[in-house]
Amino acid sequence: MLTLTESAVLYAVLAIVLSAAVYTDFRWGKIYNWITVPGFLVGLLLNAIFLGLPGLLLGLEGAALALGLYILLSLFGRLMGAGDAKLLMAVGALLGPSLLGWSVVYGAIVGGVLALLLALTRCRLQTELANMGNSVLLRFFAGYRLDLHSSTSLRMPYALPLALGAMLSVVFHSGVIPL
Repeated sequence: MLTLTESAVLYAVLAIVLSAAVYTDFRWGKIYNWITVPGFLVGLLLNAIFLGLPGLLLGLEGAALALGLYILLSLFGRLMGAGDAKLLMAVGALLGPSLLGWSVVYGAIVGGVLALLLALTRCRLQTELANMGNSVLLRFFAGYRLDLHSSTSLRMPYALPLALGAMLSVVFHSGVIPL
């Protein structure tokens, strides 16, 4: 069990990594390795320092879960960029598999809401839903790979929903706010 100070250190590192990722994803459309790799390594290191070998294994399990999710999604097509996957691996190394799972769930919900709002504000909801429906039908009936990053689709940097999802998982599932 982490002390309050140890938790604060982990969450501070998480906030720095997520803030840098959101900034670069909005500014340049990329999440760089110089953000994700140190986040991953510091997450493993801090968990090992704070919890010993079980902490190191916890961080590795979180990163492995993130990698597994990326591989699973890749089977359906290009649904997530590699930078997003590496960011999730850093989050997993910092938070472990349980909080990473909640981060992904909350990130998907936040991302869906933001995507709907983006489509509504650009008056493209009907077009985007039709494109998504066609992509899914082509995948399942004709074997085409899904590509949600096509040139005709609206683009949304996904680091923001992932970051908000991670923060929500910390707030609601780590004891910061007792539920």
